Amino acid sequence: MAHDRDPLLLSQFNPGRGPRAGGIAVQAMPTAPVEQKTHRGRLITALCLLGSIVLASAALPAVAQPAGGIEIRPVPSAPVADGFTFAAVGDLIYLRPMLATIERRAPAMVKLLRDADVAFGNFETSVLHLSSTKGAPQAESGGTWMLGDPAVVADLARMGFDIVSHANNHATDWGAEGLFETLDHLDKGGLIAAGTGRNLAAARAPRYLDVPAGRIALVAASSSFTGMSRASDPLGEVPGRPGVNALRTERIGQVAAADMEVLARLAGSKPGAPVRFSGMRYEPVSDPKSPMAIRYIVNKTDEIANLRSVRQSHQNGNFVAFSLHNHEPGNDSPMPAPFAVEFAHKTIDAGADIYLGHGPHQLRGIEIYKGKPIFYSLGNFAMMNNSLDDVPADMYEQFGVDPANATAPELLQARNGRSFADPVLFESVVAVSSFAKGRVAEIRLYPIDLGTSVDGAARGVPGNASPAVARRILERLQRLSAPYGTTIAIEGGVGVIRVPVQ
Repeated sequence: MAHDRDPLLLSQFNPGRGPRAGGIAVQAMPTAPVEQKTHRGRLITALCLLGSIVLASAALPAVAQPAGGIEIRPVPSAPVADGFTFAAVGDLIYLRPMLATIERRAPAMVKLLRDADVAFGNFETSVLHLSSTKGAPQAESGGTWMLGDPAVVADLARMGFDIVSHANNHATDWGAEGLFETLDHLDKGGLIAAGTGRNLAAARAPRYLDVPAGRIALVAASSSFTGMSRASDPLGEVPGRPGVNALRTERIGQVAAADMEVLARLAGSKPGAPVRFSGMRYEPVSDPKSPMAIRYIVNKTDEIANLRSVRQSHQNGNFVAFSLHNHEPGNDSPMPAPFAVEFAHKTIDAGADIYLGHGPHQLRGIEIYKGKPIFYSLGNFAMMNNSLDDVPADMYEQFGVDPANATAPELLQARNGRSFADPVLFESVVAVSSFAKGRVAEIRLYPIDLGTSVDGAARGVPGNASPAVARRILERLQRLSAPYGTTIAIEGGVGVIRVPVQ
């Protein structure tokens, strides 16, 4: 009979080809055939199923209606109080308590951090006790298996630090367990940390600090991370993955057409197919830079979600700091990758009041964008990777060294002599930004020296820069910041950026 194949009923219970999900066509899975039923039986079954759908839909909100029928508008936010000061430094590779030494060497620097309303740094280590930890060194580290004494957290808090980013390439050097233990120590030690968590939602969420001048938010992400450290959200019964709030990028190598032909043959690519080799996609350009330029494409899902987090924290707070750990295009480059400049602007447009870059272990330029400061890299505040007492066997194997014949300091000295010998890695600033009417009014740059000429335990520990080193640091920042239209005056050994407040 014709009504035995009612198209309405068929559309309800036989969806066939589904919508496209993530760029692929999704089809209904075939099911095993059921026994033939009478027309009455089929009709009763269909009506029962249809009734279930009606009842279920009555109990749930109508998803077709935008926002349940209410109008969504931007939430207004009040700026932080005038006179608010924000002190910022770069990487805290701070592995043992050194406050007593630092206070003796550079009391004025410590005072800068303590006097600021908020002080920030990038916490680039795990802190745990090897005697009791449930963590283990991972097969892939961020370059070094960073390991600090848990007592450094309280040490940094007493030094004046308030909030830290934990989104970086070392966050999971000691696995998920090491990550959890580090976050516990940061919490108990009084430092607000953002950028990592038990899943992606937790890693991407803003963290807040209330101070007399207002509510301060921090959102932290990393574009430089190990493959195993990227956090993910749960889906159904599949648990989420702990790790870093990643800002993923696709690297595209730009080479000459002749080089493309060679790469295509090496990759075994079919004619007309994209060429991928050694984990990177390649494209031909008519005027390539020698031997190759790299173009970065930011993952749109990550970009949109991070900007949403910035927007939300702007609405729920008075001041938003966005932090990005960003090595690209490489540690030897004093210039950021173009995508980092574009993304920094987008974070300001979304509501961030300051952008804090770090990662390449050296200073990069400073830009004032729409009255908000962008620090493309603040270099290092502490660089104590030379004084690790404990490194895993993997590191000896990585450099072809027999652990029976070399101590950990000897191994690290040999490695650092190859990768971390440049004095610019040990010269940085403490940047103190003052705000008025929701915009930056002044930035003062205080040069610091981490001891390039110092051997032993004091190497990598911050102190005041000598007049000659201070001038060298500030003149370097002048050159690096000039392309962004930023003028830095040098007054009494301090760099000063003055911004007219409208």
